[in-house]
This record gives sequence, structure tokens and C-alpha cells, in this order.
Amino acid sequence: MRFYLSFLSILLLLLRADELVARIDLSIIKPTTDFTTNNQTVQIEGIVQSSVQGEVIVSINTPGGIPNLTELRHSIYGVVVDLGSVQSLNRLLIRPVADGGFPRGPRLIRIAFAGNGSDFSEGEPLNVPSGINPNFRSAVVDFPAVTSARFIQIEMIEGWQIGPIAIESIQFIDTNDQAIQGQAQSVAVRVPVTDACPPNLAGPYCAPFSIEVTLKAGENRLSLAARELVPPNPDAPNIVDRETLILFYLAALQPETAADGVFTLSDGDRATIVIPADAFDGQIKKLQFFRVPPENVAPLSYRGNNRIVRGTGPVVVYRFEALRQGTFAAEATSALPDQPPTFVADGILEPPSTWVAGLVPLPISLTIDLEGRHTVSRMMVHANVEGDTSFAPQRATLLTSNDNENFTTVLEITAFDDRVTSIDLPTRPSARYFRLEITESKQVNNLQLNEVEFFDVSGVKIVAFDALDYLILERPALLELGYHTSDLTVANIRREADLRIFAWDAPAQEWQLVGGEIDLNRQVVRLELNFISQVALFQAAASQIQAAWSFNPFSPDGNGIADRTRLTIVNTNVSHIGGTEPVVEIFDLHNKLIRTLVNRTVVSSNAMSVEWDGRDEAGEIVRIGPYIYQIRLQSGDQVEVRNGVIVVGK
Repeated sequence: MRFYLSFLSILLLLLRADELVARIDLSIIKPTTDFTTNNQTVQIEGIVQSSVQGEVIVSINTPGGIPNLTELRHSIYGVVVDLGSVQSLNRLLIRPVADGGFPRGPRLIRIAFAGNGSDFSEGEPLNVPSGINPNFRSAVVDFPAVTSARFIQIEMIEGWQIGPIAIESIQFIDTNDQAIQGQAQSVAVRVPVTDACPPNLAGPYCAPFSIEVTLKAGENRLSLAARELVPPNPDAPNIVDRETLILFYLAALQPETAADGVFTLSDGDRATIVIPADAFDGQIKKLQFFRVPPENVAPLSYRGNNRIVRGTGPVVVYRFEALRQGTFAAEATSALPDQPPTFVADGILEPPSTWVAGLVPLPISLTIDLEGRHTVSRMMVHANVEGDTSFAPQRATLLTSNDNENFTTVLEITAFDDRVTSIDLPTRPSARYFRLEITESKQVNNLQLNEVEFFDVSGVKIVAFDALDYLILERPALLELGYHTSDLTVANIRREADLRIFAWDAPAQEWQLVGGEIDLNRQVVRLELNFISQVALFQAAASQIQAAWSFNPFSPDGNGIADRTRLTIVNTNVSHIGGTEPVVEIFDLHNKLIRTLVNRTVVSSNAMSVEWDGRDEAGEIVRIGPYIYQIRLQSGDQVEVRNGVIVVGK
């Protein structure tokens, strides 16, 4: 009898196992939590373990929205859209992705509404047509009745095709027939659970996922959740597993935002850089970096490089990009010759960067090209003021376009402040070209604007940037590149202790050794250097002092081709990061000093970079021919000397 009761108890436990044991285990692979980034988007990669095959739903809140719905790697399941304010709506526009002429959009959706983002109405199923309305270039779904809401939840139950559901955009039409662009507050995707899990995971089935989201300025708390699409036991609760990431998005490198005078930036994975706030000029607003898959690095770029151990490959690769604030292109129907319309799209809010319209009758049009499609929630118009006299507009119409030909009216602006006017755009138009059609001004035939600014739905200013893939710093930065044991296996590394940082020299088309100090316990290579470029970890071959010019010969003739050359110096004999006093000089063939490029400036690095523009100490272009360069690196009582030839050509 005891045996019977024991067996019965075990049987009951097995029958209830579905309810007692969690069937879902969500893990975030990268990034890690608690770091600061200068990248506005972040790629979340993870894995969901499940006890059964099928599909899981992975959802995430999106503080700044989704950068591009079409780039979601998984079938979209649902989205919650925030319109910014309560709107009266009567239609939904869904633009599906076309695949070979067939729409990959949803066929059946469930839609719910809320005013506060939490108390949603009961979901109502709606059919989505397969055809595209030519007026809206989207599938149009009519609501049964006009609905007032700020938040809209859309579940995509079935698609028109067997494959994944994919859409380009979601918009809404209000009772005034205006299109309203919302921001994705959260998104959910369907991920198939079919793969066998690696041996180190319980599984037995796994579903890897990847979702890219846009960040808002400041702290971002990203909450992820995973659940089964259809629980195997309808009577059991659907198990949900959750994870949270916390990271800080630094929208711009403003000196006042630096902690103790430095910016510490990371991607939450394998790269961290500590850079002094005064290491670059004030026009550099961002320092972004992106991990490059090592398999994407062309083997010809490192095979045959005598500084890299033969038969090995890159372990970790990063592309750095410095962004210098630039100018949006602008056109106007009227402008003074020395006051072009681009002056109101250059980031400078005060005169003399002022667009002044010519003495012509109104209306006057000002069209600004944002160089790409942006969703804009607010504009600010800065007018010129002299004493008590304002030269601001008085009345204007805002229009938008994506082709600079067909414009759509967004709103009428019936009053401007004398100096700065903030204009909220309730419909949040998404467009590339924004046009102000100014019909009245405060001063007759005298219109002067200092700047027009645009802000996205997260409140971040939309800025024109010029990307620099190489930046020389006025003070050295500390770079750390981490790696995993699996990275070493893939790269066929034979001696981990010889890992060093290499920088890509684009003009020379080769990887230059810049050194580094390895921490085998942390699996990190760290290096102080005075430049930023694309970098990689390779196993370095035994070598001595390295020096290489980006162009040799070079021709400082002002034609924009090889006008300057860059000398990269690596003191690989220094095994630790310490102070050196380099001297770099240029001599002619008669041993006459022509130019001193560096003179005993203390550099806390075993790698540095310096440029020569082909000029002598008097600022004159030197004659064509060969010159001798000499490098002297002194560290304590030790002095290393390297001589070579640099040629100045036509």
C-alpha cells in the first residue's frame, strides 16, 4: 500500500510538471547592463530556451522607437504606438513590405485603444486588405467608429503570405484626413523554437533573437519578456520570463556632461574607450563605434602582413566613427548674396550666421533638406533681433515632402514670437524635406532667421553630421578591447599573450600595429593612443619600432589628393603603458632641419600619429624630392632612434 501511494504521488507530480516547471528561459547575450553609449541605436541579442518546439513571442519596450521596421529580423507580432497626445482617429494605414510583388503584411489584426498606455479597450479583430490604396500608398483599414486615443495596440494575427509578416510603416488618419505618425512604444516579434540548444544550455530547444531599438537621451531601462505563442497545456498559465537592461545614451559630447573631465563610452560588449573631453574640438559631437564581424574583414588585408602571425585572423574588430556637426542643405526663393539660406541650418543660433531674404514681395519659401527621412515632433525658429526690432515671420505654412517635388501641408503657423518660436507638430510628420512658406513678416520686406531646428519624437535634436573615420586627438584616449575564448578559437590564435591592437590605415590599405597591454585574467587588451580609427585584435609577430607613412611619396599641391601624409609610430619594445618623449624631425639631404613635427611632448602611449602638410618651419611648401625623417623615442634613460626617407612629389 505504501508503494502504491508513493507511485500515485509521483504520477500526480508528473502530470502537474507542466505547471510547476517554467518552460521559458530568456537570456540576454549582449549588451551587458549599466554602460554609457554615444550610439543612438542598440542591438539586443539573446536566446530563449524552451522545453517544447513551436514559437515564442519576444517583446521589448522601445524608448526612442524602432529605427526601421523593415529591418526587424523576425516576423512582427505586435506593436504599441504612442501618438504623443489624444487624437480622434477613423482609419489605420499599414504599408506592407512587398516581396516579389506579394504583400507580406497582415491579413487579420486585433486592435485596442487607450488614453493612458495601460487600460486598453478589449481587442477588436479587423481585416486588412491585400491591395494598396493609391492615395495613401498603404493598406487602409477603416475603424467601425471614430475613436479617441493616444495609445494603440496592434496584434498581427495572420499574414497574407505563409512567411514572416513584415511592414514598412504604421500611420493613422484623423477626422481632418491628416496622417498622424506615431512612435513605437513597444514591439513584439515571433521567433521559431526549432534549434537544438548548445551543450551549455538546458533547453532542450533554443530560439536566438535580435532586435534593434532607438534610445532616448538619458537613462534607458529596456524590459524584455518572452512567452510561448500557444501554451502546450491550455489549462496551465502561460509562463513569462523577463530580463532588464539599463544603459545611458549620451546624445552629444558636451564638455559639461563629462564626468571628471572624461567621457567613458562602451557598446556593452567588447569595446570601451575613455577619452578626455578636451581631446577634440567642439564641433565633434559624437564618437560611435560598431562591432564588425571578423569574417567580414577581407583576408587579403592581413594575409602577408609580417606584423601578424601567419595563419591567424582577426579576433575582434571595431569601426569607430567621429561625427562632426555639419550643415543641412537649404534653398530659398530669396536670399542676399552673402547671407545664404544654409545659414539657418548650420547649428549656429546667433548672427552673423543669419539668412536674410532679399527685398522681394512675400511669400518666400525656405526648404531644408534633412538628408534622410525623419519623424519630427517639434521645430524651433530663431529670428534675428536688433534692439527692440524683431525680423521674425508673422505667418507661415509648414509643408513636407520626400522627393522635394510633391509637398503636403502640415499646419498653419499664425503667430511667431519675436526671438524664438517653438512649434509642436501634433501629426509628427515623417519626411526628408521641410518647407516654410512665409506669407507675412513682422517687418515689411525684411526677414532674417538665425536658425531653424528640428527635434525627433524622443526630443533629441536632429543634426547634420560629417563622418570622420580617422581623428587625431589632442590628448590620448584609453581604449580597451575585450575578447572571449571562443573568439580565439575562431581566429586560430596560438599564443593569447601576443594579442595586440592594430589600426587600419586606409591610404596604405594595411593593418598597422599600434600595440597594447594584455590582461589575461580579464581577457582585455588596453592601449593609450592619440588617434581614433578602425581597430582590431590580431596575434602580433615579434617586431621592433614600427613607423609607416600613409602616403610616401605624397604631393602637397592643394589638389585634394595626398596633400598631407600621416606618420604612425609604434614603440613595440615598450611592454607597458608609460610616458615617452618623442621627437619627429624632417631633414633635407644636406642634414638641414626643415620641420619639427613633434618635440619631446610627453605621450602616455606606445602608439602615436602625426601629420605633415609638406611645409617647412616658415610655412612654405618644400621642394620636390626626398627628405630624411628621424624619430627619437626616449623613455627614462633609454633612447630608440629610427630614420627613413619620405618623398615629396608633384
